[in-house]
Amino acid sequence: MLNQSSPIIMLELNELCPPIVDRMMAAGELPNFTWLKSQSDVHVTFTDDPNLEPWVQWVTLHTGQPESVHGATELDEGHLIDTPRFWDKMADEGIESLIFGSMNCRTERPDKVWLLPDPWSAGVKATDPAYQGLHDFISYHVTEHTNPNAKQGMNEMASVVIFLLSHGLSLTTITDAVSQIASEKTSKTDRHWRRAIILDQLLWDVFEATYKKRRPDFATFFANSTAFLQHRYWRHMSPESYTVRPSDPDMAAYGNAIEESYRHMDRIIGRTRKLIGKNGRVIFATALSQEANTRYEHIGGKFVYRPHDFGKLFEWAGAPKAKSFEPVMTHQAWATYDTQEQAQAAQKALSNITSNGAPVMDCRVIKNRLFFYSNLISVVEDGFEVVHATEDKRIAFTDLFLLIGQVNNSQHNRHGCFWLPKAGNLPTVHEGTLPLEDATNLIMAQLTGTKQHQAA
Repeated sequence: MLNQSSPIIMLELNELCPPIVDRMMAAGELPNFTWLKSQSDVHVTFTDDPNLEPWVQWVTLHTGQPESVHGATELDEGHLIDTPRFWDKMADEGIESLIFGSMNCRTERPDKVWLLPDPWSAGVKATDPAYQGLHDFISYHVTEHTNPNAKQGMNEMASVVIFLLSHGLSLTTITDAVSQIASEKTSKTDRHWRRAIILDQLLWDVFEATYKKRRPDFATFFANSTAFLQHRYWRHMSPESYTVRPSDPDMAAYGNAIEESYRHMDRIIGRTRKLIGKNGRVIFATALSQEANTRYEHIGGKFVYRPHDFGKLFEWAGAPKAKSFEPVMTHQAWATYDTQEQAQAAQKALSNITSNGAPVMDCRVIKNRLFFYSNLISVVEDGFEVVHATEDKRIAFTDLFLLIGQVNNSQHNRHGCFWLPKAGNLPTVHEGTLPLEDATNLIMAQLTGTKQHQAA
């Protein structure tokens, strides 16, 4: 076990961008980032993983191995990834960890590793059953945020409120949440986007209370609001980069959303400083970052659709009835079956939903699960129909699918932030880029005091 006077918290601030952090620090808007940089060895990471998605890159960082080894390609695959995470390796040396929301994670050492899965993980459970209700609640609201018909029961809501009140919910978060609800009803501009920031605050409160109770040697805290808002509103932050410009009302509503999320992340660093004490250490990592996505300007931007009802979509296609559906990002979901053969039958059935002879669904089978989504990315015309390729029937596309709206205004970038507590008199800012999988060794060296650990 580490010296309790020198614990480490790794802030996993998903997809923050080095250029934006630098620009806002230079403008004096991020005082806690500025402080942290002055205490750190600053690296820009780079990944060669062929799939540039956060659920891949975080696994690369946690295992010290590239995608070709760990095999992650989608969300909710953490329970399938056998490559050990570094916190399990450190458990073998007596180091206790608190892993709070890290993407696609798992642990083989619940005796030393306390774990709360990310909201997109249905296949991994919280190591403390008392927290499973919170995970289920957060997961439901994150994965169903694009479903206007999604409503949880009052019993579930009441249970989570009771849990939060006994697990650190702060007066600041309560006040901000009440203010958020009021602003949504009274503001002349759309304020719903700030819910992502409120969610981070709520999760931080629980993390802070849990951290104080357990006092681990090492902890992670994962926050996703900036990544979410960048994908939605990069066009509004940087309209000059796009052919399709946002309207004046949209600029008024969303033009400051991304910068506000960075100021929110700065406040998280400030709270981390206070939590960890003067002898504690902070690691800051983003895994990758984002940049403007102009690939879809010729069709007016990228628009996506999700099924109104997964079960009705599968029934219309003639697919076997699934045991369960697990929505993940925006318009994508898993269908879980008892057998791989059933999942393959569902894949074949969904491929029969066509337009002009081409399937409108993308699907792939992994073991007994089917990953699926609509591949249409532009606004469909009124009256647009899809046809069943093997049965004599057709249906209006909008009877099966709901337009989510314009998304992916940004795309992933291979560079990420990685700041480590400064070692002696080493340079603060390192030239060039650091391979993302090499960052794992540096984290492990911080934890053990050794200079080299080769990932297995």
